[in-house]
Amino acid sequence: MTKQLPRPARIGIVGTGNISKLHLDGMREHPDRAVCVALCDPRPDNLKARQEEYGIQTTFPSVEEFAAKSGVDAAIVCTPTQLRLEVLEPLMQAGIPILCEKPLAETYQEAKAIAEAADGYGVPVAVNQNFRRHFTFAMGRDLLARSDFGKPIHLVQKAMGLRRDAGWRLDRHRYVMSVMSIHWFDGYRFLLDDEPETIYVRGVNSPATPGGNDTAVSMVLEFGKGAVVCLSESFSSFTGDWDGTLYCDCERGGLVMGYGKIETVDAARQKQAFENPYDKAQATYYVLDDLLSAVEEGRQPETAVQDNIKSLRIMEAAYRSLAEGRVVRIEEIQ
Repeated sequence: MTKQLPRPARIGIVGTGNISKLHLDGMREHPDRAVCVALCDPRPDNLKARQEEYGIQTTFPSVEEFAAKSGVDAAIVCTPTQLRLEVLEPLMQAGIPILCEKPLAETYQEAKAIAEAADGYGVPVAVNQNFRRHFTFAMGRDLLARSDFGKPIHLVQKAMGLRRDAGWRLDRHRYVMSVMSIHWFDGYRFLLDDEPETIYVRGVNSPATPGGNDTAVSMVLEFGKGAVVCLSESFSSFTGDWDGTLYCDCERGGLVMGYGKIETVDAARQKQAFENPYDKAQATYYVLDDLLSAVEEGRQPETAVQDNIKSLRIMEAAYRSLAEGRVVRIEEIQ
């Protein structure tokens, strides 16, 4: 079912911690398409900070009151991960389209419950997998489709640095793979247009940084069409620089992928570089704009929960592999 939205669409944000600023900055650059008109948070200090910085007057202390009285066309949910379903359900029940921060949930089982609720209420729910464009996954997918490089066969990535989180995240058991590797899992799926069949993970919990039980990991994923992906990621590295360069070797060429640009390398070792037009705020806004367009066109958004649970399934398999010290088949996660 299609629905005509006003221009600009009226957006509300539930959960006004630091990540909400990313969404507000993205909307600020597109005032003709989306404007934030309401905020919701049980913490008055968070509400006051966002009100003062962005000039938003309407606030609500509870999601139930927000769902009933805000009159928004869509909501962005930026709450801690462990609160997802209890926050999302009143919004879905009110028929409000939702853009939810990643990861969608703490576990695959929780993600499935959210997807089933979204189906039941018939409400589109997108997940902020903004790395599809903040990183050059979307550009890489397009370049692979237009090149004569053949199949991707081997991908290697290293994303390492020293991170200092604070607040609720330090109380969670899952850390680096839940915070960041979920971006890469989703990006690999999108880039390769494929799903992994197996994953093997080893990792450590370093005293270099506070956090969950996985502060540094290395893993191998094997995809159904034959590509093998090797990822090393750390929040406890004194030597890393967060570069995150991804090397994608194909049968007759390849890609060198990063945040700001992507480079093609053909069989003759000739190189061509392309700039990424999306910064992080723009890539985040893109996901919101796609959700609004999906409502207007009567389709599912690109990062709908029904798709995103596949990325959560990889994450769940990764944590099982880390805990049990073995290769895990993705199909084991039910």
